Amino acid sequence: MNLPKRHHYIPEMLQKNFSDDGARLWTFDSRNSAKGVWCSTHENLFLKSHLYSHINADGTKDATLESWFSLLEGEAAPIVQKIIATARQGRCPNLSRNERRTWDFFFYQQWRRVPDLFASLMTADQHRDEVERLLDELERNGRRLSNQERSDLLDPTALSRMRGNIRVATLKTGSENVLDVIGARGLVIGRIDRSRKAFVLGSRPVVKLTPPGITDLSDARVEAWLPISSDIIVGVGLYDRAEILIPFNTEQARNQNEASSKQSSQIVGRSKALVESLAPHVGTKVQFTPVVTFGTADA
Repeated sequence: MNLPKRHHYIPEMLQKNFSDDGARLWTFDSRNSAKGVWCSTHENLFLKSHLYSHINADGTKDATLESWFSLLEGEAAPIVQKIIATARQGRCPNLSRNERRTWDFFFYQQWRRVPDLFASLMTADQHRDEVERLLDELERNGRRLSNQERSDLLDPTALSRMRGNIRVATLKTGSENVLDVIGARGLVIGRIDRSRKAFVLGSRPVVKLTPPGITDLSDARVEAWLPISSDIIVGVGLYDRAEILIPFNTEQARNQNEASSKQSSQIVGRSKALVESLAPHVGTKVQFTPVVTFGTADA
């Protein structure tokens, strides 16, 4: 069976909403800053080979998680388009209960599935240190390891496979508490109020904004935003309003773009000039993960 290997961590259906009139996306990648700002297409951005595959010791792969994400994206796509279309008409989408449940789940997964978030929780160096600690603990408990066993377990390829499998296993589980909080709060939909301004999309696209000392999403003062097109953004809203549509002025749009850029290793947008203006911010608050060229990491 041919397994899908080009795993987009930002769905193509979302990226398309940030393309220019020529279906191009302008991008800047802080891991390859010498390249500057360049253009590409949604097929070739925000993806990694077998990102969501569980890789067995013999090299075989299980892409169940990627297939599951693809199904979720298919269910979410018409809801995303509904939100965009109604917002541009100055209306709330009036999502059904099932649509709202799908949107909440899509938002939650898009928040947590990206490599930049995982890297911020556990870098490759931190993972190696943790494996070494566990091996030392194992030996203290009486299980002697040969030099070859320790070498095999600390081999960079083995460590990369283990770390990737941890990510996959984590994404197969979730927090009902977080989903309950998202579901309890309404939707707030923002629309840029000037046609010449635009949102960018980051490799870590959900931006969480918190007052000093307050991080709990159940607190209505904590915000979380996901741009879904160059002019529309959706956030976790109020407890007493199911849906609300608000204008985003130039300053608010710029603040969102800068926050997204700082926590993302890469951004895309419809305007070369906009991406160039944000390039100095990109990746300034992110733990870097290596850029893997397609074709080099496939078993």
